[in-house]
Amino acid sequence: MKDKGKLSPITFLYGFGATVVLVGAMFKFLGWNYANEMFVVGLSIEALVFLVSAFERTVEDKDYEWENVFPQLNDGSGTTPDTNGYAQAMNEFGQTLSTLNREMAEMGAALKEMRNGMEKVGSLGSQIEELSKEVSSYNGHLKQMNVKFQELSKK
Repeated sequence: MKDKGKLSPITFLYGFGATVVLVGAMFKFLGWNYANEMFVVGLSIEALVFLVSAFERTVEDKDYEWENVFPQLNDGSGTTPDTNGYAQAMNEFGQTLSTLNREMAEMGAALKEMRNGMEKVGSLGSQIEELSKEVSSYNGHLKQMNVKFQELSKK
């Protein structure tokens, strides 16, 4: 990581070269003079920066001494993590899943029974409709018989 406030010459050249290339592209788009020259200068700077950065040395990351923070790492006196709680939670989760699976199967069976019942109700509806037609027909015949009896009684 770079210190704050320091200007790196390589970073400056990257930015400067990129700026010249972008301004050259703008000149080219607008058809202004010296666009080709700006491209040549900007791309040359970029090429030089890439060449220099190929030889740039990297800074090694610092290895932290965790033993200073966690002294139990030195003498092996650290305790092993307790996994009993995890195992118990997984067992409870498995039991919950099996209960859920069983209840889903029961709900599926109940829905199937409900569908069968609704189909029966649907067929009862058509039978009731047929019965209603028969009763209407019966009432019609009774009225005709009444009319006939009244005619007979008047004679």
